[in-house]
Amino acid sequence: SLAPGERAELQARARMAPRWARERWPRYRALCDRLRAPAVANDADLLRLACWFLLAWLDPLLLDEPEGAAAERAALAGDIGAPLRDRLLTLHAKALARVRPAYAALAERGQVEITCSPAFHPILPLLVDVRAARRARPELPLPTEPFAAPEDARWQIERGLDRTQAAFGRRPGGMWPSEGGVSPEAAGLLAGAGLRWIATDEMVLWRSLPAGAKREELYRPWRYATPAGELFVFFRDHELSDRIGFVYSTWRPADAVADFLRHVRRIGEAHAAARRPGRAVVSVILDGENCWEQYAEDGRPFLEALYDGLEAASYVRTRTPSELLDEGVECGVLPQLHSGSWIDADFHIWAGHPEKNRAWDLLARARAALVERGASRESHPEAWEALGAAEGSDWFWWFGEDHFTADKALFDSLFRAHLQAAYERAGLPVPSWVSLPVAGLLRPGEEHHEPTAFVHPVIDGRLTRYYEWHGAGLWRFGIGGAAMHRVTPPVASSLHYGFDAEALYLRLDFAEDALPGEDAALVLEVVSPAPRRLRLAGLAQGPHWFVREEDPAGEPVGRAMIDDVLEAELPFSALGVGPEESIEMLLHIEKNGERLESLPPGQVLRLRAPGQDWDAANWSA
Repeated sequence: SLAPGERAELQARARMAPRWARERWPRYRALCDRLRAPAVANDADLLRLACWFLLAWLDPLLLDEPEGAAAERAALAGDIGAPLRDRLLTLHAKALARVRPAYAALAERGQVEITCSPAFHPILPLLVDVRAARRARPELPLPTEPFAAPEDARWQIERGLDRTQAAFGRRPGGMWPSEGGVSPEAAGLLAGAGLRWIATDEMVLWRSLPAGAKREELYRPWRYATPAGELFVFFRDHELSDRIGFVYSTWRPADAVADFLRHVRRIGEAHAAARRPGRAVVSVILDGENCWEQYAEDGRPFLEALYDGLEAASYVRTRTPSELLDEGVECGVLPQLHSGSWIDADFHIWAGHPEKNRAWDLLARARAALVERGASRESHPEAWEALGAAEGSDWFWWFGEDHFTADKALFDSLFRAHLQAAYERAGLPVPSWVSLPVAGLLRPGEEHHEPTAFVHPVIDGRLTRYYEWHGAGLWRFGIGGAAMHRVTPPVASSLHYGFDAEALYLRLDFAEDALPGEDAALVLEVVSPAPRRLRLAGLAQGPHWFVREEDPAGEPVGRAMIDDVLEAELPFSALGVGPEESIEMLLHIEKNGERLESLPPGQVLRLRAPGQDWDAANWSA
């Protein structure tokens, strides 16, 4: 019953397996190798692939239990089909149902301390004010739209704590803020939520202390005073944590554990030699879900060896953060708290790149719409829930070039789906920019160049002189790339755009024999700084004028001429743009009420209106 696209998706996803699973089952590895794209799986192979995939994502601990062992025996015997697939799906559901009670029981016995992150995993300091990204990197480009929502950060914290309490029957006493992201303001919100401790990376500590601080300073908690109360901060040992996260997976478990314990012992010896009071507190913190699929047997041999080693080492005592604080561990007093995360003690992974900043702009725009239209958190909770999901850090993680994923377009789409839901659940019209990707990817055959100099074209619908549009920006469209709802051949082949100090100039080159005619229209939609739509009615040869769409009988706000090409002049004042203000806009070609094309295809046309010295600063020979 699967459509071709669904079959291809299932085939691609079901080839994704942890390293240990491919090593354990050569048949699965061979099937994955044989069904690499563009190979197309038949029904039997697709079912085999799905069964092996479901088996591969059961932890080996579960494969030692009767139901898991029976499923593995069936797969190895070749008894693979729909019944095995359904058994495996049931086994996954049973395993998931065991997770929450297992953690609750461990917490009840005092073996673990349950904590959480803010609800949708946002970077708290950037939610409080995105300008916090410049504290560690003053040169970092900021989003155009201001975003400062400490109330959202507070809601994310409280929501995370409430959900954890509902799940496990106890409210966490501490928190690892998403990605270890901290700032003085975020710390105040965390303390205000009743949290006793937080944790972040050691690089944040070094940026918080005076230059020349000794290594031993890392190995104790620190007190930090906020307006909402005192907060204890644990700083992770970066090297030890990353050895587990990224290094030991390729080592023999015994060697890895010996190396780990050797490092821990040296820390304790250095602490004693420095005559520090009490014992050294070594914080080993890492994302618990990331690394194990790179280890043999999902990390089981390493973890068993590690816990055996820790239990046997007389110089080591394992403690939870709250246990240490209850025992009155010696703490330092933190004079200030640097604003940063576990990556480079800054926030460049989540802000600064044009794609990341555009995502912040869209988020700011959606939030402002809720506030301005009176859609409060109390009156429209579902809209704010969707906005909260869009505030999550992982969307920004994948924008830009820091990290690669084949699913970038999917994550882009999901981010914008949350923004769309915020508008819809608040009963607001959904802006057209929601349909456009944040990550501006050129399609095959497309070409794009930014403006480099002022242009002063003659608005006559012809190429009057050779250098008339020299220095303008250019979009050259790929084959069919401009269609939104294609019912006719492509209308436009390229778009030139440029400006002088007073006006924006557009030149639209039509595809061969594609002049739409008098019943067509060109709509210029300004997305920001203030939404507005200007309409040019009739795409036939001759003079034309832009008018405001809400006032079609009003005064013209721009002029155009169509002959060989369409050339248009629109004063920046008609677009609602001042000097050095950024503008985002779209061009729509419509006919008989139907949108034929949006230009640029799948993109927003972005530029900054020139300031007084723009031409002098951008001259070229």
